[in-house]
Amino acid sequence: MTTPPGLASEDAAVFGYGLVLAGADSGIQAAVRRELAAHRARRDAAEALWPGSPPAPVGYLTTPDTPTSPVLLAIRLESDCCVAWRTEIAAARSTEIRRFCLDALTAASIQLERWRTLVPGAPFEALPGFPPPP
Repeated sequence: MTTPPGLASEDAAVFGYGLVLAGADSGIQAAVRRELAAHRARRDAAEALWPGSPPAPVGYLTTPDTPTSPVLLAIRLESDCCVAWRTEIAAARSTEIRRFCLDALTAASIQLERWRTLVPGAPFEALPGFPPPP
């Protein structure tokens, strides 16, 4: 059994926001703490929806292309969550899981756009995989 992508992305976000917080300046620390708590709660809720799932693989966010800027790392975390939750919606087998996935995707895409306002032209899309609006 593999870790569901949504659960794995939330686990990565909890780990990653710890890194973001360590490098964040005072202007964004409150937002980072809020997002860390939100991802922690979402991860815990996802664990309840997929009981018995193995832990997420170790080694996420340690690739050479991992952003070193706290805001760019937060953007990547939210972008990765968008991709994962979009995948989960497609695979959802119940209304409860589909609703949870949609709520998680919505939260991640909104926060992604908030972070992107701090870095105009940031390289990640709000809903990765969807074509840009006309």
